[in-house]
Amino acid sequence: MKNSWKTLVIIIVTASLLLRTLPANPQENYLTGLNMEVEFAENGVARVTLKQHPFDAAGRSLISNTEVVERIIGEEDSILSLVLLFFTTDPSKTSYVVHSHSKLDPGEQVLCNTGTPGEMKRFEGAVTLTVDILLNTTSSLIPLGGDVYQIVVTDYFTLTDPRSWIDVMDFRFAGSVRLLNFSVDPSWAKPPSVASPARLQWFNMNEADAPDNYVLTLRIPGVVLSTTPLRLSAEVSGARFSNTTSTLQVGVRNTGGEEGVFTVVLLEEGFEQARKISLKPGAEAWVRFPVHAPDGGELVVKVYGGGEQLDEHRLTVTVEKPVENRFTMLSPIGLILMVTGGFTILLYLGERIKRQQSPEGTRAAKPPCEARFIMRPVSILLEQE
Repeated sequence: MKNSWKTLVIIIVTASLLLRTLPANPQENYLTGLNMEVEFAENGVARVTLKQHPFDAAGRSLISNTEVVERIIGEEDSILSLVLLFFTTDPSKTSYVVHSHSKLDPGEQVLCNTGTPGEMKRFEGAVTLTVDILLNTTSSLIPLGGDVYQIVVTDYFTLTDPRSWIDVMDFRFAGSVRLLNFSVDPSWAKPPSVASPARLQWFNMNEADAPDNYVLTLRIPGVVLSTTPLRLSAEVSGARFSNTTSTLQVGVRNTGGEEGVFTVVLLEEGFEQARKISLKPGAEAWVRFPVHAPDGGELVVKVYGGGEQLDEHRLTVTVEKPVENRFTMLSPIGLILMVTGGFTILLYLGERIKRQQSPEGTRAAKPPCEARFIMRPVSILLEQE
């Protein structure tokens, strides 16, 4: 027994020494500030530059951490796909040219909110990626007649993760491109801090401030529509209201032939909510909304895709009143106890009936048997005397 303990101690000490000498390369967790610049040029080319700056949970810059920077640069393919999804629902059908691959640029700056309410922190240095996108091969370009087009830019980061968003969105209009109008979705999103004929710029402190969709109406000369613009199609497939949680579940089905990103909007008096989903052709998904409307209130559900409304569904909230019945008010535990008790009583009654019907039970119930048991001790006493 003593030898076993000695062997165990030697193994533990040896393992500890080995662990101390083995190299440890844990990947450091980090957050990323995201700034995007989009310059719209003639002939329908959008030059997009994404700037990233890593920082830790305390808001300290990690741009000097070589390992973190190399990880960001190595993720260029996935980041590029996300950038394309800002302009199209199908990157495989989009024509683009990488103008400048991911690289560290010490001269760039990134603004983002690191947790302090109402404050944007300025970081020096950024990992930049620049790509030229041909808008006539995307689903974001919608012809309105002549040289006028509507362009819907979707913040795909908010769709993939509600904790992420573009901290600064900067639109610029070069050459003969003219800004005619703009709007955002949802309507409560923060308006731009800079709004001029040549530039629109948003500083988004959090996900609630950041628009999900930036809708621009531009005059762009020289655009050649080499492909048919993608037209998405979807419908509200169902709606379920829960009285218990006061929530509404809405089902949406992609009825078109193309994969797309859809925005589901719930309108009720004094409230407007939106959810985004990505659906393949024929696929269906359900989204959940908290409901504030009182009994009899009207709800309106709208589905948007490709910059236009695709479906609308209206329904009335009906709150079920509790039934005045003590059995329906029982808790689950109470119901279990009631059923268990009833089952026990039935078993007991069944056993009782069995005993009464059996021959042994019949004999045991006769008075002579009781008399015999009483008289027996008496006869024993007489014999002893």
